Amino acid sequence: MLKQIKNAALIAAGTLCAGIGVIGVLLPLIPGTPFLLVAAACFGAIEQ
Repeated sequence: MLKQIKNAALIAAGTLCAGIGVIGVLLPLIPGTPFLLVAAACFGAIEQ
């Protein structure tokens, strides 16, 4: 149960950071690269 909650939180955080990262690539005011790196770390930490 705890594993499922952790995975859901990582997916939610990864999706949010990926979305902000994509917006950051398009807009010059927001740096996109750090958010994309955090999203990759979140998606990489998901346990199966």
